[in-house]
Amino acid sequence: MSQDASNRIDELEIHIAHLESSIHDMSDMIKSQWDRIDLLERRNKLMAEDIKRLVDFLRTSPEDDAPPPHY
Repeated sequence: MSQDASNRIDELEIHIAHLESSIHDMSDMIKSQWDRIDLLERRNKLMAEDIKRLVDFLRTSPEDDAPPPHY
């Protein structure tokens, strides 16, 4: 094998190693982003439930909150 072909193979191997490193970094970043999205979706669901309970509470009439007659 000629020196030129050997150098080209070495350059390709280096390039592939950089690409593999980039792919690994992007994979880690995507995993982190999905974890963050899952967390935010759970928080959003909890807040939506809290808001619904608050709206339901605010919609109750004052008569519903009146003390019983024996007070």
